[in-house]
Amino acid sequence: MSRAEAATANSDDANPVQLLQIPPRVLRYELEVYQSQVFCKTLYWSILANYLLERSTDLFIQFTAYSPTVFRIMASTSSLSLLSSGSNAQGQLGNGTLDDSHMFQKCSFLDHPPHTLPSGTSSVVDIAAGANHTLVLLEINGGTRELWGCGDGRKGQLGQAWRQSSLFRRVNLGLNDADLEGYRIKFISATWETSYVVLSCEGHSDIVLSMGSDDFGDLGIGGLNKNRAAEGIHVVRFHHIPEFSEGLDVLGIYSGQRHVILCLNATPSPILVGWGTCRHGQLGDLAVKPSASTPQIISVPSSNIASPSLGIHHTVLLNDSRELICLGSNRKGQLEVAKALTTDEYKIQSIGCTWNGTYVVVQDKAQWTVFSSGSNSHHQLGWKSNEGAVVGQIYFTAALDRRGVPPKIVCGSEHVLILSTPSSGKRAELWGWGWNEHGNLGLGHTEDVPVPIELWTAPKTGDKILDVWAGMGTSWICVEETFQGDLEK
Repeated sequence: MSRAEAATANSDDANPVQLLQIPPRVLRYELEVYQSQVFCKTLYWSILANYLLERSTDLFIQFTAYSPTVFRIMASTSSLSLLSSGSNAQGQLGNGTLDDSHMFQKCSFLDHPPHTLPSGTSSVVDIAAGANHTLVLLEINGGTRELWGCGDGRKGQLGQAWRQSSLFRRVNLGLNDADLEGYRIKFISATWETSYVVLSCEGHSDIVLSMGSDDFGDLGIGGLNKNRAAEGIHVVRFHHIPEFSEGLDVLGIYSGQRHVILCLNATPSPILVGWGTCRHGQLGDLAVKPSASTPQIISVPSSNIASPSLGIHHTVLLNDSRELICLGSNRKGQLEVAKALTTDEYKIQSIGCTWNGTYVVVQDKAQWTVFSSGSNSHHQLGWKSNEGAVVGQIYFTAALDRRGVPPKIVCGSEHVLILSTPSSGKRAELWGWGWNEHGNLGLGHTEDVPVPIELWTAPKTGDKILDVWAGMGTSWICVEETFQGDLEK
């Protein structure tokens, strides 16, 4: 006899009740159960609580009695979804197709129900997107981290187990075989056809792995014979830099189209190192070379760099004093905004770079705003270029409340996304503009967008965006969803 049958059998006066099968991604579930006797109420509560607990994780149950015969049971649990839009020729959106997606669609993970994250996922830690491949770093209940990938893996940028997939698959780094059991994935990043993974283990030096193309020294391992593929997973060495000969503590990894920068912990202050293309000075003094194939120290007139942002031929650094430092090409005016904004006049909060543009979020009196400069070939600056104007302010409609905390800004190849939380504490809003040839803004069309507009509205009350990422013609959002249902009586 099932538990539901047992409950009904012990309650002659109870209305027949069928326990509804709860969907696997449930956030909120309300039940009203009507009984004629107190002991039946207690019995049903016990049975239903056990039923829900067996089928859900992170479950919260609240019991409210309105009278001896009427009570409510509310069960709540978290539910996350990952959605993507844009270019998808190699399946890099992870939605199970090879077609561009002009709307945000849910991603799918191999061996899990379609359109859902792997069971037990507690957060999407980060997303790294290359030209046609994507890495997703997930945290599972208990703190375990898993690396998943999709899209084009023919250069080895997704490991060696498979070459192409339109679904996310586990990326096997072979840590146990390499005697690296116990290491945890700390950071991920990607350039055009190359992927990077930073590993950490308490009491040990961090390890930087690279895999994929080495066309411009992307792997950081000193170059490869051009007659053979850059197969395998490689360890990037730092022994030639005296400051890191005995250990490595990576504070962050950042990538552009073909160059990489790491922020490394050192005494008395962090040090920047980089490799990849550097002909235009995007890696500082290494500009005399077309590329660097091993990590090189980047000399900058400042310490304590808080966050670098990388384009194709330029790099912008924001230090702890909220000052901006420019490296590389200014041929398209991409460095002008960083030169124009001084800390004496503006409270600089964050930065972002498209391929040939720079964006700066500043706190202006009681509101935040965004300034930009650079290429505007796809309206990606967010303002109309006037004759002679090289730096402009991006104007948002009154519908966006800019009195809250400064937004998160993320830049794709030539499009920009803003995740803003209103001062009222309401749900975060997603806005964007720029290049939209592949539907990467998720608006249902492929026309470029010259000024900021809201991109995504929650389909149900209670749904909310938790985080956002942008890639090379792709966009990504992590959403916490809600669900409501009734007990069938």
